[in-house]
Amino acid sequence: MTMKETLHIYTRVSSSIQGEGESLDTQKELGEKKAKELGMKHKLWNEGSASSKYEDFSNRPVLHQLLGQMRGGVVKHLYVYNNDRLSRNRETQHIIRNALTDNQVRLYTKDGQFDLNNPQDEFVKGLLDEVAKYNNSITAERSRLGKIARVKQGIWYGGPSPYGYEIKNKKLAIDKEQSK
Repeated sequence: MTMKETLHIYTRVSSSIQGEGESLDTQKELGEKKAKELGMKHKLWNEGSASSKYEDFSNRPVLHQLLGQMRGGVVKHLYVYNNDRLSRNRETQHIIRNALTDNQVRLYTKDGQFDLNNPQDEFVKGLLDEVAKYNNSITAERSRLGKIARVKQGIWYGGPSPYGYEIKNKKLAIDKEQSK
């Protein structure tokens, strides 16, 4: 590969992973390291904090622009920290996979690379997409059940306390001054 090729680095975090060591800086650094290993220049596409569970790209303008550059033939090499940084939503995954395949874009992650015109790589990518979607569904269910359990324990869950109340030990308690 020649130095004129560019590895496009897409970074994104969602609130559910920010504490797991997958920070934007970490993703960027690992992408730059991969570019160096491959002997490529690099370009950063930083989405910041954006959810990947939605079907449309309205909350992910950087990814939308990146897909346009793929379709325009500008992007041929894409790096994401992990496969699920692109999407955990089946419909969105399909759109991204088609853009990668139709435009012969090679996908790199911290763990390897995918040439989606290769049947084996396409199969493995499909499996990883389904695992990411499954993991997202399980995490969402655990979160929902945890919230319900905390509410049943009387724990105040979010926002300022209603007028006449205060929060003590994570629970609502009557505010003697306001309740007069």
